[in-house]
Formats: sequence, C-alpha cells, structure tokens
Amino acid sequence: MTTELAHRETTVDLKTVCKTARDHRDYGEHHSTLHPEVWQALRASPLPAAALPVAFGGLQWPAGQIIDAVRQLALADPSAGWAAAIHAPAGAFTARLDTQTAAELGLGPGKPPPLIAGSSIPAGTAEPDNENVRLRGTWPLVTAAPQMTLAVLAAPDPGDHATRWWWVAQDNVHVLQDWDAVGLRGSASCSVTCDTLVPRDHTVRLTEPAAFDESLYRFPLYGLMAACIAAVAQATAEQALAAFRELATTATPRHAAATLAHLGPVQETYAHAATRLSAAAAHADSTVETAWKAAQNGTVPGTERAALRAACSHLVQTSATLCQDLFETAGSAALHRRSPLERYWRDSAVAARHALVASRGQQLAGALMLTGTAAKDL
Repeated sequence: MTTELAHRETTVDLKTVCKTARDHRDYGEHHSTLHPEVWQALRASPLPAAALPVAFGGLQWPAGQIIDAVRQLALADPSAGWAAAIHAPAGAFTARLDTQTAAELGLGPGKPPPLIAGSSIPAGTAEPDNENVRLRGTWPLVTAAPQMTLAVLAAPDPGDHATRWWWVAQDNVHVLQDWDAVGLRGSASCSVTCDTLVPRDHTVRLTEPAAFDESLYRFPLYGLMAACIAAVAQATAEQALAAFRELATTATPRHAAATLAHLGPVQETYAHAATRLSAAAAHADSTVETAWKAAQNGTVPGTERAALRAACSHLVQTSATLCQDLFETAGSAALHRRSPLERYWRDSAVAARHALVASRGQQLAGALMLTGTAAKDL
C-alpha cells in the first residue's frame, strides 16, 4: 500500500497513525475529540490526500485502497476511523473544481492537502450578493470540525434551488462544541455556523461529473463515502467479536456451571454473528470490486451503483445488529468498562444512523431495483 505523500518531511505512514490512535483511544470517551497527537498524525498521514487529484497534489488512490486504509484505522479506534471515513474520500469533492478555483482554495502541487470537513444537510442559505453569495446557516454533525482546514457546506443554489456544496475557508466558520453522542465520541462531529461571502464559483454539485475523467472520479462518490462508513462499521464489529471472545472465556453467568464460552446458546449466537459479518463484508467487497472495474472501463451502470449502496448499507446494519446481539448475550458482564464490548455497541449504533447507509441509502437502491429509476445521489 502506498503510504507516502510528496511532503515527505511531514508525512507519517498509516501504521504509525494506527498505533497512535490505539494508544490514545480512551481519550475521546472523556473529551469528545481525538487526542491532539492523533489529529496531528492524521493530518500528516496520506489520508487527507488519498482521494485528492494528482493535479492538486494528491495521491488519487484506487477506491479499494482508500476503503482498506479507513478500515485499518477503525480497527485501532472506531472514532479515528470515522474521521478518516469522512476526510479520506472528501478529497474527491475537489475533482469537480477547475484549476483556477482550486488554486484560490489553496490546492495544488507542493501545497499541503486540506483536511476537508462538511455537511450534506442543506441547512443554510446562499443569497446573491453582487459577484458573491452570502452563505448563512448552522450545519450539524460536521465530523472533526475543530480540526478542518477547509469546509464544504450544502445549501440550495440561489438560481434553481438545487443543492450545491459551497467551499468556505476555516477562518470563516465557527465551530460549536456540541458533540455529545453516545458513540464515536472522539470524532468531534460538531455543528458549525457561518455568515460569510463566498465567490459564486467556489461551489460544486456532487451529482455532476467530475472535471477529471479518471477511474476514481468515475467511481460513485456517494458509494465511496458509504463504503468508507461501512469499513468503520465492519472494523467495529470485528473488534466486538474479539472482545466477546475474551469476555466469554472468563465471565460465568449466575446459575451457570461454566463460562459463557461453554454454553451452547452462546456458542450458537457467536457462530451466527461471525458468519453474518463475513458474508456481509464479502458481499460489500465484491460490489466495490465490480464498480471499480466498471469505473476503470468507463461508466458505472446504475444497477452496480445500487448494488454498491445496498451492500454498504447491509454491512453497516449487520454490524450494528451483531454488536447489539453480542452485548445482550454477554449479559451483565458487558456492563463494565473493563470490557470494550459496550463501547463497540454504542459506536456501531451511531455509525448505523448516517444518512448514506441508513434507510435513505437502502431506498435509493431499492427504487432502482424495483422501478429502474436512478436518483442522482445514488
């Protein structure tokens, strides 16, 4: 796996980022953000440049490599993996910019890649103001908002009211320290507000083709983001299985003569959970590979886009159900923080509520499967 940027003097490899995240994974539980050393490692890692076009100084990794990197980090800490799941594919947003606009936003060879954060919820307004638009609003759930260097925020186009994403410099965005979710606590998914002028061409529409006719940018952008989220969910479930195995060898339920590991119903639950996860992960991997081959050859058909989104949603929901089943099967032994099983249960529940992999993602896929109608955000 390629793990070096052109900025070699400030780059750390993915293995180092994972170790740093693992060493400080408890920090997020108490501070609602990752440890400063983890943020520093993430910024200096290949991940912010993974999906950034080569023309803008990025690495432009294949989709599968981006997804795998996110999963590796999530195995170390789901919250750190969640930050990567948002920031790593976000570089592909910039593939819809022309060279001049990209340069105005500070993108280009020899420049450090941005840490892009944003919100796809059209929670703001963009009103014409001479040669600019005035962007106002409050956007919730902006992952790693305190650490971002460039924001991209959704708001209706003042012309046709279709959703556009507006690029805003970090200095023009105010971060509200309001992240208090039950899981993925270290991700710092805060709300942001702004009231600022934005040049009219500092905007993209994600449903339009990219400016670069490259495999990564022919790959479905929403599918890439959904797959990265699914990678976090998969890693969380894998860690939950490992935590349950460890707990089952020592925990003995009241009125039982043996540990959990020796009880037939528990063994059945575990085997079923492990098999479900393996099957869902294999199916998701297969749809990513199929879509990537299509992207390399040209256009990804709507049927394959739908299969990708459905598989990613299925993997996320399977992972969340698995974590809940294991938590309940462990009984009172799972209530103590000395076992991370309860944390994985909480993290998976939060991940499963992201719009890209919740009911909306399934509905988009099902609509095409049943009616042949493909939504632009499939």
